[in-house]
Order: sequence, then C-alpha cells, then structure tokens
Amino acid sequence: MQIARASLFASLLLAGCGFAGGGYPSLKPRAGEAPRIITAPGEGLEAGLSPEERSELSADLAREGAALDAVERDIAAARTELEGALGAAGAAKPGSEAWSAAQMSLSRYDLARSPLDEIDARLSPLLRQVDSLSVDHPDRQAVESLVAAVARTGAEAERQVQAANRRLGGGA
Repeated sequence: MQIARASLFASLLLAGCGFAGGGYPSLKPRAGEAPRIITAPGEGLEAGLSPEERSELSADLAREGAALDAVERDIAAARTELEGALGAAGAAKPGSEAWSAAQMSLSRYDLARSPLDEIDARLSPLLRQVDSLSVDHPDRQAVESLVAAVARTGAEAERQVQAANRRLGGGA
C-alpha cells in the first residue's frame, strides 16, 4: 500500500512537470548572479596637485635642497678636518693628545651630519603628499630624488664615522 501511494505521488509530480507550460528554466545567470564591475569614483583620472599645492611643494623642495647643500658643505669641511686629525694621530695611543684631537674632530664631524635627520623628518610629509601620484610624475620624482640624496649623504657620513672609529681603536 505504501509503495502504491508513493508511486502515485511520484507520477503526479512528474506529470505536473511535464504539463507545465513553456520551456525548461534557463541555465543562464540571473540578474543577481551576473558579475558586476564596480569602479571607484574618479577612476581613470590622473591624480595631481592643485596649483597651490605645487607651489608649496616647490618652495619646500627648494628650502630642503638648500638645507641639504649646506649640510653637505659642513660635512665636507668637517671631513677634511677629521682626515687631518686622523693622519696626525697615526698610531697614537688612546688618551694621547693626538688621539684626543682626532676624537674631537670626529665629534665635530658627527655634529655636522646631525641635521640630515631633521631634513629627512621634514621630507616625510612631502612623500605622503606625492604618494598618490604616478611613479613617473615629476613632483613625485623630485621629492623621491631629494629623499634619496639625503639617504646617500647620511650613509656616506655613517661609513666615514665607522672608518674613523676603527682607526681610533673604537671598534665598529
């Protein structure tokens, strides 16, 4: 009896499907299933700075470039003094007058390079300002070039300090 009822029920279901009007449901994606392309507002527009921002950026770059030039001149003068003091110290023993003079020259050299950190700190907001610009944008390239010049000067000065310390017997 149970099997007969189940068979009747299945027959009715299949018959209902067969008599349904129209074709079978489409397998094409429905409107809610279709992929959507979402674009950001302003997509495709070239990022840029306003004329006021460009003017301020140019002034900041000129100021920081001049500051870097001044620091490089001070470092060069201090390097000349340091090299002379290191030459005079030769193999002098720690605590001798020549060794102490070389240590003082090294301190002055170290002091001459200290403004590099300040310049680098002032360049940080400029980097953020041009971050959205394309890598080949002249404003971005100018800021990144100045940042790289500060880093090169700092790295060279650090190498000089390390070499002077080794010559004076201070290790690394």
